[in-house]
Amino acid sequence: MDRGRKLEEAEHHMRKANKLWAPSIFELRLKPDWEGAAPLYEKAALAYKQAGDLEKSRAAYERAAMSQEKIGSTWHAAKHLETASQISKDLGDWAQVAEFARQAASAFAQAGRPTAGADALSRGAKQLEEASPSDAHALYSEALDMYEVDGKEGQASDVFRQAAACLVRNGKFSDAAALLMRFGQACESVNARSSQCKAYLGAVVALLYAGDAREAWQARVVFQDALAVDAFSGSEEAFAADALFLAYAGGAADAVRGVVQSKAPFRQLDTALGRLAAKLPVGDFEPQARAAKDLVGGGDGGGGGGAGPCGGGSDDELM
Repeated sequence: MDRGRKLEEAEHHMRKANKLWAPSIFELRLKPDWEGAAPLYEKAALAYKQAGDLEKSRAAYERAAMSQEKIGSTWHAAKHLETASQISKDLGDWAQVAEFARQAASAFAQAGRPTAGADALSRGAKQLEEASPSDAHALYSEALDMYEVDGKEGQASDVFRQAAACLVRNGKFSDAAALLMRFGQACESVNARSSQCKAYLGAVVALLYAGDAREAWQARVVFQDALAVDAFSGSEEAFAADALFLAYAGGAADAVRGVVQSKAPFRQLDTALGRLAAKLPVGDFEPQARAAKDLVGGGDGGGGGGAGPCGGGSDDELM
């Protein structure tokens, strides 16, 4: 490809589009011709991109989006803004990745497609996971809010999983657990029982992996909240979580590892959470064991003396 020719082509389209953006007495045009300018900016943006001038390509896509918005085509405006977000990633301009993703989401919402807006936010978040985790977390949260506003949170399973994995990778275990509990609630609306049970077990694992007594207490609270959901209370995931707490209460780290290794639900968790489970227990085990023992009323590490998900349980049921 002749880069010089492509740049010349792009500049030609930009000059023509810029002229149409302004009224012209000589051309008897009393107001900007947004409709005529939009396709010219689109052609310029593509030509700049093909020539490798990403800065100018992004600027042209932004002007194309503004033109489309002026003529009421917010859907096309949103698509151009999302392309500008993707180009920002290639430029390493992380702040603009987030900014254009938000603008795209807003335009999709104005076009009556909030779910498409949520998708744009989640794609922006995915682009930011390594370079700017905090911005990724924020965009994932905003995306999930948009799904919920549109009543489509039950269709956001992939985004919940991506967001939870991102939080786990960045050591935000409490935040990951809260998100997984939210995911479990969202699963209820679409009767996604398997995903729901895995989400609740994943929340327990994330909190226990934090490796301190406070989070061990919180894990049990989360577990008790999950047991209020009928689909979870009698599930394999619930029995696996209960066996895990009893092993912690027994005070033997080997027993904890044995539960994780022997219970299939831990191996069936999403990758990031499965890796956490395989490393349990972590941190200072003794205070965690004391916290677990206080909560379950004692334990011998094999399941005796504790209350199972259904109000009681034997070693055979739990282990």
